[in-house]
Amino acid sequence: MKDFFGHFIKSYSCKTEENGIILSAPVMYPCADHAFSFYIEACGNGFRISDRGQTLAYLRENLNPAHYAENIRAVCERFEITLENGVFYGYLASYASGQTMRNLHKFIGAMHLIANIDIF
Repeated sequence: MKDFFGHFIKSYSCKTEENGIILSAPVMYPCADHAFSFYIEACGNGFRISDRGQTLAYLRENLNPAHYAENIRAVCERFEITLENGVFYGYLASYASGQTMRNLHKFIGAMHLIANIDIF
């Protein structure tokens, strides 16, 4: 368990950038040459998270996202995500709410669903 915990901690990294942080997660999709990262910035009482355009870029490299537009829209609606100029955005509740990490994992999960949208 100790080895697993050490590997888990090293798998994620955070660094500050401009007015937020970049969270690099050990999420790699088939045929991707890099791990995906997310940008998080303060927004009102919570935080705004984005995929920095990586998910749609990944889709464009591997298939035609227009064929899956309805499914992508459904995932966005279900997970309360918006798509603006090729970038997916979500909202993370304030840390005091106790829901921040739940919202973070929900967003990452939604990006995973969209990146693998051709399975549906």
